[in-house]
Amino acid sequence: MSTKELGKIRWASPLPPRLLKRLYDSDAQGFQDLELCDKVGIYLYVRCRTFVLVFQHKVECPDCYTVFNVSARNKSMCPGDGCNWYTTHSTYVQSVRNYNAHPGRAVDAYLTFYQKYPGATTYKEKIVLIDQLVHSFHIDEKKGTPVKSVASKLLEGNKKDVVRFLDELSALHPGDKEKWRRTVAGTIDRRIVCGSLGEG
Repeated sequence: MSTKELGKIRWASPLPPRLLKRLYDSDAQGFQDLELCDKVGIYLYVRCRTFVLVFQHKVECPDCYTVFNVSARNKSMCPGDGCNWYTTHSTYVQSVRNYNAHPGRAVDAYLTFYQKYPGATTYKEKIVLIDQLVHSFHIDEKKGTPVKSVASKLLEGNKKDVVRFLDELSALHPGDKEKWRRTVAGTIDRRIVCGSLGEG
């Protein structure tokens, strides 16, 4: 049986910021838009799934959708029944780069959302999980302290614009927004939102 590398590896794309803004704006007006909340939640869910798979060195076959481990050596053949698709480690790594799909140091945040979101049934449960995720941080593994926002990994756009957008987003809870800003003040993102943080 011959092998083939026809289907290209695809990872979930980041969430368009406009959808998150619409959700937060409607919530601020007292309107619980469950349909929009689901749309945003599912967008973030599949994006987090991408990070979890990459962290585990796995890929989903684009031909039969079987998930399997990618070896650092030689070809990695899809084990799906009757499937002869394969990938190489270099192709896999390049696909991760192309989609900005490396999880960095925020795996716990992505994994928590990935595990909990499917079990959320109410609007409140879903939007709280969304809010916690988008306001999460990459964590220094040695010190256990936040080093930068995960926003640029979850939302479309360059890092500065995305972090600034998140800072300007309507807050579900004002106290949580202030806590997030104080945390940002101790990370490499502090200069991006210095105006909001009252820094010169």
